Amino acid sequence: MDVVSQGLSVGVDSLICDSCRARLRPKCPRCGIRRKLYEVDSGALVCYRCRDNIKYYCTGCDVELTGKEKTLCPLCSAKRLNKIRKHQNALNLNTLGSRKLFIEFVNWLEKTRNSFDAAHKQNRYILFFQTIEPFPNDWYLTLGFLTKVDGRYLRRSAMPRQFLESKGVVFDERLLVTAMDLRTIDINTAILEETRPSALQDAILEYISLRKSQLEEGNIKARTLRFETSAMKSLIDHNRWSKSPQKALESLLREAPGMRASIFKFVSFARTNTNLGMFMPKLNAESGIVAALKRYLNKPSSKAFRVYTFFALDYFHDCYLPRNAKIHIKEVGDGLEVTFKSHTFWVPSPTRILKK
Repeated sequence: MDVVSQGLSVGVDSLICDSCRARLRPKCPRCGIRRKLYEVDSGALVCYRCRDNIKYYCTGCDVELTGKEKTLCPLCSAKRLNKIRKHQNALNLNTLGSRKLFIEFVNWLEKTRNSFDAAHKQNRYILFFQTIEPFPNDWYLTLGFLTKVDGRYLRRSAMPRQFLESKGVVFDERLLVTAMDLRTIDINTAILEETRPSALQDAILEYISLRKSQLEEGNIKARTLRFETSAMKSLIDHNRWSKSPQKALESLLREAPGMRASIFKFVSFARTNTNLGMFMPKLNAESGIVAALKRYLNKPSSKAFRVYTFFALDYFHDCYLPRNAKIHIKEVGDGLEVTFKSHTFWVPSPTRILKK
């Protein structure tokens, strides 16, 4: 709590704190700092430093200081703060090796970026070093350890990854992708476990348990289960406002038709093993292409363009393809030539409608 007093020096009779008093002071026309001003021989009003030509020099690098600084320049201040925080953060680690690695990382960050970034951003990386502290030296080669590390630290642009790569660490991109899928599966599963208990939740958790067993046996890919858990998480969200799981499913597929393939196997499982009364709604090609076209017209993107193309194939040629099918799209005049394997189809281009 700030101490308050009358602000008579700034022309205020009421009680104010020091920070408000400082903001009410006028700016010095020479240095731009808010201070009490004094009249000089020329009649101008300036602060005491400008009036008396007082100069201060940085105790770190001896450069002349400007503004309100009296002891350290901004750079030396950042270096000092970085040094203090570096050693304080290192104390959060339990082993000498981990502390040494973190200090080396901050020194690298200061060298490759600057002292300001190192001082103000190092706090966000301490969790990464705490996570890998109990791991063996070659942890980055093991999927189990990669899964336990927050994925934001392992992106190509992430500072911890760049630092480790500068030390000769080589990450396997395929392992990183699989680890990302497994982390997402665990996050989605945890969210589903914490939702309000219901028959739909029980069926989903039973299905996930089954699919995880298949994943461990190598019968499905982690990417497949990742998409499925994301789709089931969306289904649970829709179920909160729907009268039944079937209504929730229909609402989900109207809003996100691209999830149809990801939710299909769960619906088949639910039909066979539960009394939820769920079934895949009949695919309405006309409503699908209308929704896809609207999304593209509202917010054009390569993803929306591709989704429109799949619905156009279904509507105009009765050719339904999985959304991950490899197709080649070529714009020809006011249409698109879509090639899938050895077959080529023509569909209207959504950009033609945009131009109109």
